[in-house]
Amino acid sequence: MELPHSRLKGTWPDREMGGQFDTQESRAERRHGRSPVASARNPQPIRPSWPTRARTTRAGLDERRRLERALHDGVQNELVALILELALAAHDPDTPPALASTLAGLEARAQVALDSVRDIARGIYPSLLADLGLREALLAQAVRAPINVSLVGNAPRSTEEAEDAVYFSCSEAIQNASKHAGRTAQVTLRLRYDQGSLAVHVADDGRGFDPAGAPDGAGLQNIRDRIRNLGGSFRVASDPGRGTVLTLSLPWPRRPDVRR
Repeated sequence: MELPHSRLKGTWPDREMGGQFDTQESRAERRHGRSPVASARNPQPIRPSWPTRARTTRAGLDERRRLERALHDGVQNELVALILELALAAHDPDTPPALASTLAGLEARAQVALDSVRDIARGIYPSLLADLGLREALLAQAVRAPINVSLVGNAPRSTEEAEDAVYFSCSEAIQNASKHAGRTAQVTLRLRYDQGSLAVHVADDGRGFDPAGAPDGAGLQNIRDRIRNLGGSFRVASDPGRGTVLTLSLPWPRRPDVRR
């Protein structure tokens, strides 16, 4: 027995919809110009909520700090002890000159290894950031940069997650500028704190590019992910021959136990 369509309004398959039920939700889709069929066949990806992304960021930060401590307390200390022993042996009056020369060479190689481990540890989690805050850590990064970098402004101490995100975003931006803006480019970092939020501008006077014709590389995507994971925003402005400006803004809750 075939039931009349009018008696099952709202539950009968609508043939024009390809068999989708004409429910209240599907009618709402059509009112807004969306196809219920397309929505069902091409669902939007489920993005983690901001609190979920923040918890993930915190977990990653804790893991990086653990690795930094492991390198400091383990490999670094072992290398420092080795360098001291090699130096003592090389300068011992009883050490033959040929052996002393060999020991001095080994000491130099151990020092290079120690510097590399320190660079790795600093890249995982810079102790200067934890001890002195964002400005001092960025000043140290500017000194190490292969291009000219200046820093304007300051920011009060904030949560570890916020300071970590901005520090590594600025480090990524400096690295990008050193690769793409040109060796003679000048980079200016500007920090501006205002009523619980921090705005950061990273501008260079280098080659620039057309953002519409160049998809984000890994560096820009890393910055975008770090800032958005904390509820912030990120944008890029650039033109060929006119440099590039990265602007990021995020909540900046002041650390309650520090006054700066």
